[in-house]
Amino acid sequence: MKEDVILCHYGEIGLKGKNRGYFEKKLLHNLRSALKRFSPGTFSSIGRMFGRLIIRLNKYGQNEIGSITAVLKNVCGMVYFAPAVNVKQDMDKITEVSVAAMSNGNYESFRVTARRTDKDFPISAQKMNEDIGAAIIASTGKKVNLSYPDKTCFVDVVDGKAFVYTERIQGQGGLPVGASGKVLSLLSGGIDSPVAAYYAMKRGATTTFVHFHSVPYTNEASIEKVREMIEILQAFQPQIKLYLVELAPIQKEVMVLTAEKYRIILYRRFMVRIAEALAKKLRVKALVTGDSLGQVASQTLENMAVIESAINIPILRPLVGFDKLEIINKARDIETYDISIQPDQDCCALFVPKHPATKARLKDILSEEEKLNVDELVQRAIKNVKSEIFE
Repeated sequence: MKEDVILCHYGEIGLKGKNRGYFEKKLLHNLRSALKRFSPGTFSSIGRMFGRLIIRLNKYGQNEIGSITAVLKNVCGMVYFAPAVNVKQDMDKITEVSVAAMSNGNYESFRVTARRTDKDFPISAQKMNEDIGAAIIASTGKKVNLSYPDKTCFVDVVDGKAFVYTERIQGQGGLPVGASGKVLSLLSGGIDSPVAAYYAMKRGATTTFVHFHSVPYTNEASIEKVREMIEILQAFQPQIKLYLVELAPIQKEVMVLTAEKYRIILYRRFMVRIAEALAKKLRVKALVTGDSLGQVASQTLENMAVIESAINIPILRPLVGFDKLEIINKARDIETYDISIQPDQDCCALFVPKHPATKARLKDILSEEEKLNVDELVQRAIKNVKSEIFE
């Protein structure tokens, strides 16, 4: 028999108490949107059922399990999902379908893992394990291994129904995108910032992006890279808006009028000021950056504090405790790494000082900013912002 449903199991959502329904509805909405966009015409309905969501596949969808699986892997909020056969709550029928499911595949050992949340069904989970296991042995001759089986037959008895499946496919985990408010993510052309944005999405934040560039002093390579990154990140959040900000006029003023060693910190204070102004217009609650503590000069504890003091909304740093290898591995996992390592001219690399300050004092930075017309430069940059929508 072909799988005719997909069981979607969440983890953290189950701990939300009275708010659980809100998170379930968000996840259900995101599942429906993702399937309609990336695998249209494959399902008849999506519903809630005792601690899980169930996607009911139509005839077409039953032949498109591979494409559906590829879509569901990127929907945040699920711990795992499982293509399954919906079976009548009858022990003979459950056993028949289980034996059929275990008749295929190259494996030597197996186990049966039955769960019974529907207590109206008269047979215990342990009894199902024993009886179904015996039938599989009789049919296939395979051996039982309860600790390290090559293959597992799962049987869920729930809400008047039974489901049989042999594979649990890992999901992204976390919370459904849109369940935790809105953030504005500073996206460069590098490795770290798209990974930070991914983790914000995984925690349920709807993410908008801002990219600072130095055109015409640099080429547009960083802008093109950011566009490619967003196209990939759309797998996790379907609709994304990007704001492009020209930083070059500000950098020119900073270079001419201020001390060289403070340039990077001054650039970044301007960036977060501009981002904060955009955030207020967008009713966004926080900024997201790819900072990792101690990774570069601007990311020392002292410098991060000085930079953040320029604004009044929080800066979230999902990668603050990650080392570079961990970030690279995740970038490869979400498929942004190959884009990130393409050469470009990053705005913060323009006019970069040879010996940047690593432990800047706020009073020294404020003294340098007195040489600049900060408000005018910020307003001019905001006035020239361009936006793009990806959907």
